[in-house]
Amino acid sequence: MPQNRTYSRRNRRSPYVFIALLLILLTAALILGARAMNAWKVYEAEAAVTPVPTATVAPISVTPDPFRVTPAPTSPPTPAPSPTPGLLNSGSKGDEVRRLQVRLQDLGYYHGSIDGDYGTGTKTAVQTFQKINGLDADGIAGQLTQTLLFSDQALPAPGPVDVLEGDIPLLVNSANALPDGFEPADLVKVKDVVGSLMTYESNSAQAVREAAEALKAMIQAAVNDGYKPWKLREAYRTIADQKRIFNNRVNKYMDESNLTRAQATARARQSVADPGCSEHHTGLAFDLNVPGEAFGDTAQYLWLKQHCWDYGFIMRYTDEKSDITGITGEEWHVRYVGVEHSRKMRDLDYCLEEYVEWLKKQ
Repeated sequence: MPQNRTYSRRNRRSPYVFIALLLILLTAALILGARAMNAWKVYEAEAAVTPVPTATVAPISVTPDPFRVTPAPTSPPTPAPSPTPGLLNSGSKGDEVRRLQVRLQDLGYYHGSIDGDYGTGTKTAVQTFQKINGLDADGIAGQLTQTLLFSDQALPAPGPVDVLEGDIPLLVNSANALPDGFEPADLVKVKDVVGSLMTYESNSAQAVREAAEALKAMIQAAVNDGYKPWKLREAYRTIADQKRIFNNRVNKYMDESNLTRAQATARARQSVADPGCSEHHTGLAFDLNVPGEAFGDTAQYLWLKQHCWDYGFIMRYTDEKSDITGITGEEWHVRYVGVEHSRKMRDLDYCLEEYVEWLKKQ
């Protein structure tokens, strides 16, 4: 019986023990929670003033899913660097040549078509630009030439040229071509100077004033000596005019003689100067004629051959000198060089090529 009472008392005390234990656990939890909260506050305070290091992520090898589409990157592409000017030369074609031609035209060097074709006219314009701007005049538009051409330092083409300036007469031939757009200074209409002393193939024919006045004095002397009539067939001619004349002659030989262009061009050069290589570009040359007659068979030609030297003119192309001039005899073609030079050339029996070379050695 006593044992049973003891057991009953122990059972009655057990709830209090449980409650006590629970209170102890709660107290411990509160203490730990308070410590954890305090530690978190300390961490936040330190994090506010301490930079967070960037985490280094090791590369992970991932086998691509063949059924998954990877979107294209959205970042903008890297811009291409500014292009370096490419070399342009005879035979080049395209927009870069057109751009070159436009710039040369703006500076007064090029007067042809903006066709994107690097032909003779474009090459001559490039050579002239190079000469004026102190570059090697090879006619090739390389990086150095193009850089200067498109800069603010590019010098424009000179204006009309005084073709009588200097101590040496201006020499124009296949080896000494004039640039595209070349224009002599002081051009006048020949008819306005010479008047009714002669007739004219074209009333608008022009020449340099000094040469036109010398022509008037010479024709007046011939008329006074009884040698007339006279006709002016040709005087100043632009390079553009020469291109037209030369190309027409080439096309004529191709059509009539069934020649290739190269063959027709070679044949045309025997009687027609290449554009830029004609003395008519200088405004100092005249082609004279007698209406209805072959000039070489006339008395006017014989008078001219004897007396032209006294008025500053030379017989520019003769058969005797054709191996030097490259042009067969043209008895109708006279060139003004001034009395001082013309008389010396007569006495030395020099053509203009020989005379210029002689002067350079003096």
